Amino acid sequence: MKMTRLCRLAAFLTILITLLPAAAAGQTTHHTDSLKRASRSSRWSVGATGGWAHLLAGDEFARQFVKSHNTSFYSLEADYRALPKDSSRYDELFGYPSISAGFILGNYSRIRLEHEWYPGVCGVGYIFAARAAFKRDVVNAGRFSLGYSLENGLGWCTRPYDGKTNHMNEFIGSPLSIYFGMGIYGRLRLTRQWELSIATEFKHFSNGALDRPNKGANTLGISAGARYYLQPVEERRRVLPRDVFSPYVFFDLSAGWDAETLLGEWFESAYYAKPGEPGYRTNDFRIYSSVSTHASVMARYSRKFASGIGLDYTYVPHTDALKSVDENEKYQYDKYSHHVLGIALRHEVYYKRMSMPISLGYYLYRKSGRMAEVHEKPYYETLGIRYYFNKDRNIYIGYHVKAHLLKAQYMELNVGIQIGGKRRDRRFN
Repeated sequence: MKMTRLCRLAAFLTILITLLPAAAAGQTTHHTDSLKRASRSSRWSVGATGGWAHLLAGDEFARQFVKSHNTSFYSLEADYRALPKDSSRYDELFGYPSISAGFILGNYSRIRLEHEWYPGVCGVGYIFAARAAFKRDVVNAGRFSLGYSLENGLGWCTRPYDGKTNHMNEFIGSPLSIYFGMGIYGRLRLTRQWELSIATEFKHFSNGALDRPNKGANTLGISAGARYYLQPVEERRRVLPRDVFSPYVFFDLSAGWDAETLLGEWFESAYYAKPGEPGYRTNDFRIYSSVSTHASVMARYSRKFASGIGLDYTYVPHTDALKSVDENEKYQYDKYSHHVLGIALRHEVYYKRMSMPISLGYYLYRKSGRMAEVHEKPYYETLGIRYYFNKDRNIYIGYHVKAHLLKAQYMELNVGIQIGGKRRDRRFN
């Protein structure tokens, strides 16, 4: 699908969502008030969506062999929404968000990959995904609402990279992928139990550098859907005591295990090895491990947010492999170190026992070879999920992906503890 078709469809849906409220304006005041009450007091709902998207080619080489960008997505989901009568302080602060679980079918079968250098036509196939989502209304005008969604899950690709039969699919390198998604939506409640929606969505599938290749399948598109709310309940607002949260400063300490495959070994296999040589277009890449520690000073200035600064240290045992990659690709480099040190700005978003940590860092010391200098930026980003499992909500387990300009370097599983502060936020977790 060309971008012009996406623009036309987006314009049509925008006009539709604009006209629907006007078309319903002739209804009685009593009926309108009933719909407004229903939109605030429906706990469970089920929905289905369908949409069209454009596959983004992130680099020049990808743009050369992607001949068709047209994709489509279909999803089924069930949503749970806390109500004013029984919600916590977090639900109140986030505007009574929804927690969703569901399935996605991504139809990439129309993606056509071909190039004059390589024989045949390759593709991506289909991706099936199970995902959870956090949805929050930012504007809620009774029957009409605007908001955003954040999604995370696991996907399974039917046609991943294969060096012999699907060698141009550098987007998805392994059957199993990690899924991240985000969107901006508009909803219109038509009756007490039916609702229509439109959304603009970004979807990302990749293997987090646990296999190669790993360009990632990124799409940008639009969707439309319908939702059915189970019997709305009578709204009774729970009056919460005055929020007693007080800002505090704490230390965040964590340690993790990192897993990655090397970009240089992928380059050797795909571009430099000749037919018949060991490793030529292989599907089997070694996973290397390293360990990391993180120490941060954080200020939690609201119940929802904390920000701060910290140091990231990684011990890399596989420097011999990094050196071998450089030598095979005729790179000259004078020193390789097991130690990597970076400084990072941090931000964390809390919702009950869950949080989403984000960081943006810069290397203070890194000697990981010429391949790393050429293909990885001197700055890095991390994005992940944490779960606080103890009573005091200060011990967590989680994971994050570390990337350089959105290109994943490794996946990290970690455990950590937060020390200090009065932590008055516990009462309404």
